[in-house]
Amino acid sequence: MSKYMEIEVNGEIYKLVAGFGFLHEVNKKVTVDVPNTGKKKEVGLKFMVASIIDGDIDALADCIFYMNVGQTPRLKKADVENYLEDVDDIDKVFEDVINFLSQANACKKEVKPLMITQEAEKK
Repeated sequence: MSKYMEIEVNGEIYKLVAGFGFLHEVNKKVTVDVPNTGKKKEVGLKFMVASIIDGDIDALADCIFYMNVGQTPRLKKADVENYLEDVDDIDKVFEDVINFLSQANACKKEVKPLMITQEAEKK
């Protein structure tokens, strides 16, 4: 398994990484209260992955954008959105991103159970 995936946007290859930088960035986006502790838990990855599994293209765009953070060359959000509007097989992009996240060490323990739940709900 590769530690990164690539997409081509306007003839340029962009590297996407689902490491700890990505995990910390997306987890900050959604927090929930931890009962009886007065603390909050960051759960942005779970929320993002569940949204992508449900077909939320905004969540897919955010995921691709944040996986490129810290990489060179750097994608702009508009580049990601244009890519998703123009790509020939959007379903394959959804599938590729979920599969990539399900194999990345920093994400797979949270992603795989969501995939299993989604598969069970389809039956």
